[in-house]
Amino acid sequence: MHKIIYLFLLVALVTSCEQNNDSPFLYILDHDAQIVETDVEVALSGNLVFTPIVHASQMIVNWGDGSKITEFVNRDSAVVDAPPLKPLRYTFASTGNYTVNFRAIKITRLDISIDSVGQPINQLRLTNCRHLKEFSSVGQVLKSVNITTSGLKNVNFSNLPAMENFTISQCDSLSRITLDNNAILNTISLSNNPLLSATALNAMFQQLPLAKSDTRTIMLSNNAGDATCDKAIATQKGWTVNIE
Repeated sequence: MHKIIYLFLLVALVTSCEQNNDSPFLYILDHDAQIVETDVEVALSGNLVFTPIVHASQMIVNWGDGSKITEFVNRDSAVVDAPPLKPLRYTFASTGNYTVNFRAIKITRLDISIDSVGQPINQLRLTNCRHLKEFSSVGQVLKSVNITTSGLKNVNFSNLPAMENFTISQCDSLSRITLDNNAILNTISLSNNPLLSATALNAMFQQLPLAKSDTRTIMLSNNAGDATCDKAIATQKGWTVNIE
């Protein structure tokens, strides 16, 4: 009798595992996870393809449309300096706004330039991408960027005319932020960036757009150059600089 019950439970367990095929086979610990999240706007029925370039050793992708989670593993991920994963390609079933989440190990390159992905991206969030060395977003319609990660030395926000705000924190290698053609930028938050010097902050201030009638704010906290940067460069352009 006990053997029959055991056999029944075993069959039920196997059946349950087979039916639960939406669960990813990759398991990435929270401590190891490097996360890229994008808000993608697919507006044209004749163009539903999304092709971001993400170099990583392993990756779980949730496309944000209810489809099955996709998993990618670099076959040579155990080999030092192995070739990265190829550019991704996904076709959405219909137009709409989708939050696409990449949960990965060892992301080294991210290219979401409009020519690369083929779709406009409104928001970008990078979390714990400590191996990221190259990041490009040329021509995007990015309105908001939030970067909480180490590894990046330079962040270039040039030619992002729709950008309204960005937040960068805990970037232990960041030494330069480049701005250009960011006419409606209104809020900047920088915190806990130990290599972001007064010289780097002053250079960023010089690239700020002129503030007219609206309020534009820069919030600084625990960056290397907070105490000695020249706030007047920004305030003379109509910006308010708050240092905590």
